[in-house]
Amino acid sequence: MSRKIRKRSLAIFLIVILGIGGKVYMDKREAQKQQDLLAVEKQSVKVLKNTFADIKEVKVEEFKKNPVTGSYGALVTMTNNEGKSVYFDYSFWKERNELGGFGIENREVQKTGVTIKRVKVIFSNGQEELV
Repeated sequence: MSRKIRKRSLAIFLIVILGIGGKVYMDKREAQKQQDLLAVEKQSVKVLKNTFADIKEVKVEEFKKNPVTGSYGALVTMTNNEGKSVYFDYSFWKERNELGGFGIENREVQKTGVTIKRVKVIFSNGQEELV
């Protein structure tokens, strides 16, 4: 009888250990995905700086990967040096390091050109950084 109890206890113990290990692995994998997404988000803002002039601030409202095409989609609020803002979307190709397309909502704010100065960026996770 004590041998049966020992075997069951060992089996339950192993199941618990496997469950905890699996949970830790899944959490680490999710954290890595979030870090990778943030890196691509930052990369896309750098490309945005090379597309539009006079950017003062970019707030990324939403940033997601399209699993079918492999591209990323972003919804942003961009503010220029005059304090005027525009809300628009764009697609980004990580491998090509280029914008796939974007909506022109306000040509006064979305001026074609390059922004040389550092830009305040508020990422989709709320983190702020100068890029």
